[in-house]
Amino acid sequence: MKTVPFSDILSQVCQLSGLDRTTLNDKSFGAVRDMCSRRISIIWDREEWPDSELFLQTFPGNPITGVTIISSTATTMVIRLTLDSMFPRIYLVDFDSDAYRKNTIGSGTLSFPNAFYILKADSTRVAVANQGTTFAYQTATGERGLYITSIDITVPLGTVEYPGSYPGVNGALTTKVVFNGNVQNIIQLEAGMLEGLKVHDKDTRQTTRVSEQPFLVEEFPEINDISTGGYLYQKEVNYLRLRDSNKKFICYRLNSPRLFGQKFNIQNTYFAGSQVYFDVGQGTGDYNPTTATLATKGNLWTAVSNVPLGNTPSIASMYWNMEEIPYRFKDYLINGISADFLRSEGRMDEANVLDQLAETSIQQQIDVLLRQQGQVQRMNMVYTY
Repeated sequence: MKTVPFSDILSQVCQLSGLDRTTLNDKSFGAVRDMCSRRISIIWDREEWPDSELFLQTFPGNPITGVTIISSTATTMVIRLTLDSMFPRIYLVDFDSDAYRKNTIGSGTLSFPNAFYILKADSTRVAVANQGTTFAYQTATGERGLYITSIDITVPLGTVEYPGSYPGVNGALTTKVVFNGNVQNIIQLEAGMLEGLKVHDKDTRQTTRVSEQPFLVEEFPEINDISTGGYLYQKEVNYLRLRDSNKKFICYRLNSPRLFGQKFNIQNTYFAGSQVYFDVGQGTGDYNPTTATLATKGNLWTAVSNVPLGNTPSIASMYWNMEEIPYRFKDYLINGISADFLRSEGRMDEANVLDQLAETSIQQQIDVLLRQQGQVQRMNMVYTY
């Protein structure tokens, strides 16, 4: 994504609003920064901007974090599939046909979207995709009673081909499990994914013969873990509930940048989650460039972990992440922030003019997308009659 340095926005806002950048103090900088953060959040989800949307392909169901061999015979073996403990739980009381009270849960069937394989001794591979026989399960106690933590199934004897480390909730190699007596066709939108916009059965970037899939946005409360006497923190995530467990292609929106940092001070120790303003061209956190022979590229940087003393922000640093502002928002932000600043000082007429310029700049960017670049949505070609 092409970005604009925050220092470019800052300098032009100072020019339009009458601020002196050479004497800009923390208070005035904070006002511009906060107004910028607000304006970004407003424009971020106003249109379907390519800068704020990404695509995800995954399967619904409960993720399997690991596979362990429990026992074996001459021809078969029992493997234990561990479920992700931070994913919405499969409670026994939710199974159909009163299976919990009848003690018939293990007689139900399972399906495994995004199958993994067993490599047999004769070099053939058997997919662990559907399991139509009984299964054993292990449980723990949650706020609604017992829930399933892992399941045991019988498969042909061989080598389990499953990743040694957990690929993540939506990893390309992550197998999901769906209990046919307690169907939970759920997809988790992880931290950083603001919201799901569209779900299709095929990749809309590759073909027009796609079918839009209905989904329900669902929230799950923080997990109350009675077994440990405390709470397991549920990350800030969203869930989409689908009608089947087939592979899905999701268009989702990223979180908008959140700006709150102050100037970088090399004498400070910064911790994970903190944010600073730093000009990598000038090599300082000063708001006004002081060395005319050096470039200027100031941005807000967020610490992704605790930062060693003296480590300065940079793209190459493993401790800092730059807050990216899409270049296409540059004129909108400059005019909009200036309008907000002038309005805060009671200069309404000037603010209204800049507000109009801000709206014009957005219409120009929409024109770039639709007319100049021709970025229109693909037509749904499923029904051609």
